[in-house]
Amino acid sequence: MTDLRQMIRDILREELGRMRGSVPPEPQVTVEQVQIRSNADLAGFVQRLLTAAQDGRLRADIEAGRHVFRLADTGVSPPIQAHQPLAPTPGVAPAVRFTRGLVGERDVAALGQEVRRLQVGTLVRFTPLARDELRRRGIKIERTAS
Repeated sequence: MTDLRQMIRDILREELGRMRGSVPPEPQVTVEQVQIRSNADLAGFVQRLLTAAQDGRLRADIEAGRHVFRLADTGVSPPIQAHQPLAPTPGVAPAVRFTRGLVGERDVAALGQEVRRLQVGTLVRFTPLARDELRRRGIKIERTAS
């Protein structure tokens, strides 16, 4: 989404520059690499942001998109996605957990084909179409106390 916005800005800048007779210079963008591997790294980054918010010029650059933060490429495998086990257990079908909310047909359709169990909290409700899809796929619902 930000790439599309940047592309639109570039095109508008060029066209407006042609209308005025000159193309304005590209804004200077500063990229700050951020590495977050632990809670301590996250706390340090938040502290860095709080400090940056006190500096009026840096804060304005961040708000205007002239100072951006990017996650550093550490060469480590991508983070684990939500509802995904750390390592699949052979022979045991994975379970997906929902703690609250309404589970619809789209939520069930988004589950992987290997999912055979849903662990749901007492606050979880299902739409009739979601229940039908669960039955059709043979997915068992296990209610938990949380």
